[in-house]
Amino acid sequence: MNKNIASVQLKQANRNVHLYVFVKIFAKRVFLPLSAIYFIDNFGFSLQEIGLLAAVFAITQLIVELPTGYFADRFARVTSIRIGALLNVCATLLYVFAFHKSGIFLGQIIEAIGYSFLAGAGEALVHDSLEVRKDTKDYSKILSKAQSVSLLINAVLIALVPMTYKIDPRLPFLLGSCAYLALFTFAMFMKDVHRDKPTRKLSRPTSRSFKVLLAKKNIVTFAILFGVIGALYTAPSDMFNLALREFGVRPELLGWIFAAASVFGAILGLVVYRLRNLSFRNYMIVDCLVLLLPFLAAYTGSLVFLIISLVITMAFWRYRRIIYQDHLLTLYPTNYKATLLSGMSNVEQLNALWMPIAIAFVVAHYGFNVGLGIIGLFTLVIAPIYIYAGTRLIRQRTRQLQ
Repeated sequence: MNKNIASVQLKQANRNVHLYVFVKIFAKRVFLPLSAIYFIDNFGFSLQEIGLLAAVFAITQLIVELPTGYFADRFARVTSIRIGALLNVCATLLYVFAFHKSGIFLGQIIEAIGYSFLAGAGEALVHDSLEVRKDTKDYSKILSKAQSVSLLINAVLIALVPMTYKIDPRLPFLLGSCAYLALFTFAMFMKDVHRDKPTRKLSRPTSRSFKVLLAKKNIVTFAILFGVIGALYTAPSDMFNLALREFGVRPELLGWIFAAASVFGAILGLVVYRLRNLSFRNYMIVDCLVLLLPFLAAYTGSLVFLIISLVITMAFWRYRRIIYQDHLLTLYPTNYKATLLSGMSNVEQLNALWMPIAIAFVVAHYGFNVGLGIIGLFTLVIAPIYIYAGTRLIRQRTRQLQ
């Protein structure tokens, strides 16, 4: 590569890193606190149907996540981001103009595909850009700070947007469409930088390849449990939103709780990348302790404790995967970065197929306090097994690399 090309590539790499913050800002669901409430109040969804809706979202992502990650690796990261943005515009417009439950289900499918195109592509583009800058050691730091800035801006959006629900329940979703259009606009100024594209296609899964995978018990056990823990962060979100309303929070004020989480997340982002210095085992312990907080709070029935715990958990959740990504990209170097990162999402989505339905069933049967407390007890049982499996996997991989 001559000096002129190298200079252009470096300039574009810097631009990608700077613009990535706008991807993080506008990829967030500014209507998220109101989704379940909107579907229940305006379309007559039951708690079980809300769980089914989440499962449909997860099934769709499970099917398309790896292919879309592979698309980003083989063709273009930036094109993948643009496609994801446009699909999400279509999905949110469906929520606005749908007249039947089927329109909401279709919107969820389109939105799931859109987020699958976004998943991993932006992070892989940043990693490519950092390789051009010879700065990959700062991957966690740069992504955490980008997330921090985006959360500060998102705090304003997610506080104000839900307040429009009182004017017209459709307005938050219309504003969501505008956010995704802004995402597409900023993505037009991003561009893939020089990278070594995969020279061979991913091999087709065969019965033998599955046998080889299953023989690696440490990887399989950790992957399954990683998916369970990840799904436990996201699968109960609608139930927690409904619990907040049950405990006395008005729907139009839910956005302020999410805004508080964004502000706290923005502050957290200035230091959270330092968790990369923890051992993998200790980071998993921190991860599980944060996850347990809202379940304990819901069981106590304390609104203040629930709000505080949700603020902490939502803020931490924005960053938790960055540290895991950094570890995996270091321990498993590959040109299929977006595919690897999509695979991380995939194992969560596999568990999100059944978990929202199971959680909705338990809550519908036992009520918010006891029901979410039971899910917390399940988390408490799974966490030590997860930490043990992850510790064994990292030790094994470290020995292989020595």
